[in-house]
Amino acid sequence: MDLSEMFARMPYNDHLGIELLEAEDGYAVGELELSQEHSSNPNQLVAHGGVAYSLADTVGGAAVMSANFTVTPTINMRMDYLAPATGGTLRAEAEVIRNGDSVATVSVDVTDEDGTDIATARGTYKTGGGDDGSAWRGEEAE
Repeated sequence: MDLSEMFARMPYNDHLGIELLEAEDGYAVGELELSQEHSSNPNQLVAHGGVAYSLADTVGGAAVMSANFTVTPTINMRMDYLAPATGGTLRAEAEVIRNGDSVATVSVDVTDEDGTDIATARGTYKTGGGDDGSAWRGEEAE
């Protein structure tokens, strides 16, 4: 199964509406069309911070997977929120800035369709080591 197909089959991505547009050589791009269901405010669309976080984590993971050709679970992610997301499409661009034997570091920028900086994140993902156990590794993942 290729990376785009795998991400398209993830139930959480489908639930939020995350679409992976590109993932190659440690770089990935994804988008999410905001709707009222993403809002933390019942009176107007102001996206909950978890929406931008989920987009950044998903696209960051895709960037790492595109460089390592294996599942790379998130270890940690730090996010700075810069502006509220109030509608339209959010876009995340992720780039692997260090790809080590056991951990990769990714930088992710989230913007809206006007180019406004919504958030910036730095994530670390597991790339190797351990006992090869993973929630992703099952009969269907093979």
